[in-house]
Amino acid sequence: MTAHDIVGGVVWGQIMVLTAALVFAVFEIFSALTGARRHFQTRRRVAYAVCSSVLVLPLVLPFAIAAPFAVSMNATDAIVAQYLKGNISISAMEMAWLVEMRKTWVSDIAMGKSGAGKTVLAVFLTAAVCRAAYLGINFLRIRRAISSGEVIRQTRRLTILAAPSVSVPFSTRGIVRHYVVLPSAMMCDRSAIAMAVGHELQHIRQGDVTAEVLISLASPLYVLNPGYWYLSGRVRKLGELACDRAYLARKVQDAHSYSLRLLSIARTATKARQQPTAFGVPLTGRALPWRGRRSMLRSRILEIARDIDNPANESKWVGLALSAFMSIAIVGAAVSLSKPADWSHERIMLSTVVNLERIDQLNTLAQRSW
Repeated sequence: MTAHDIVGGVVWGQIMVLTAALVFAVFEIFSALTGARRHFQTRRRVAYAVCSSVLVLPLVLPFAIAAPFAVSMNATDAIVAQYLKGNISISAMEMAWLVEMRKTWVSDIAMGKSGAGKTVLAVFLTAAVCRAAYLGINFLRIRRAISSGEVIRQTRRLTILAAPSVSVPFSTRGIVRHYVVLPSAMMCDRSAIAMAVGHELQHIRQGDVTAEVLISLASPLYVLNPGYWYLSGRVRKLGELACDRAYLARKVQDAHSYSLRLLSIARTATKARQQPTAFGVPLTGRALPWRGRRSMLRSRILEIARDIDNPANESKWVGLALSAFMSIAIVGAAVSLSKPADWSHERIMLSTVVNLERIDQLNTLAQRSW
């Protein structure tokens, strides 16, 4: 595998994440317009389907590109076809440059021949290394909390423990085992323990902990991709809203007491310095990008209040159907943005027009020299 192949794969992955974020943003707008904004479980399932589709694309895409319908879906060929019909008024060489633009950029970055290519590569590597170091610090914090904690209860795949180094309950996981880590200072409050354990176990049942670990592991590669941060922010927020609703639906605690307890624990989060901020799902939730933790808590408490007055009814089958549709949309978008294995009729015609245009330019230069 050459440097060009590696850089090309990374660039393709960035484009796919941006495309997935755009597709999900359209779905979110559609949900708001159709009155389904409070269908948190449905939206969470769709968000997971979109992220999962991006993860499995490298395995699925070779088969999808080889399918008979892939040729007619190629976006580049569609644009070239419009140019050949005269609907785009630029020169053939300019159109050829646009078609080969991604390949040119990949070669420039991989070879590092220009200052721009070197700058892009340096910025990307610096950001990735910094993000990896940040994840390493959080991994050590989680490991320290687990190793220094006192085990309260342990089953075959779950360990609940109290650690003195944390101030906010959170859940995380290893390869097989899940962990619920509680602050040692909380051990004197039984109701707080019950609420924290119940909430974090609901996150584990929903798959939010596994999703958070995968999101964290992928972050060094997509640290500069706004699509990644949009998708991760939506996944985390929808996971918290769905978890609050599912926990309160079990009727082990009333909504008012739950909200007050949530705010009380959140106050201690502002003083936490050794609290892990990656590889785990904290009880108070993640801070919303560019808006902070208060906006997240405000959204959660407002939605809890709305659920009391107007409970939302969701259908699991609608969520599954929408998830399947969005997965197909992501694969279709990937097929349309991928370069076909063989030269299409449109590309052959464009190459011919480019050659004719170059010959015309050479003839013009020859006439001027005389």
